[in-house]
Amino acid sequence: GYKYIADRMLSTPVLIGGEESGGIGYGNHIPERDALLSALYILEAIAQSGLDLSDLYKRLQERTSYSSAYDRIDLHLSGMEVRSRLLEQLQNQPMTKIAGQSVVDCQTTDGYKFRLANDSWLLIRFSGTEPVLRLYCEAATPEQVRQTLNWAKDWADNVEG
Repeated sequence: GYKYIADRMLSTPVLIGGEESGGIGYGNHIPERDALLSALYILEAIAQSGLDLSDLYKRLQERTSYSSAYDRIDLHLSGMEVRSRLLEQLQNQPMTKIAGQSVVDCQTTDGYKFRLANDSWLLIRFSGTEPVLRLYCEAATPEQVRQTLNWAKDWADNVEG
């Protein structure tokens, strides 16, 4: 949660910190999520640029040559034993392909984050408190995100039985 990010922001010179649920905090401000300050920064960028928000976003994509889509699915598992089977498969049967894409790298810092050959990624992460499997994906297009998340959902359904 954000409390870990806030702790890091207090002990390290950080410009911005964020969490997966969308909370954003700023290093030169209070160590807490602040949506109002985020909104003010966006309004400032709009005022200074003279562009509307969608044009500002397009300009950012053009300047960085980056475009992406993102989505997530929460799968409610039938029990913690299913969670154990899924985790066992992730640990013992490393994935080499996901949704037709080769797996380039897998990080296990907070779940299993697979970086794929087409520069997309899939994160498979278990809830720490309930039998829920969270699937996150970012890819170049919404279609690629949908395909990857559907693949991950099918994988989990097959393991669940």
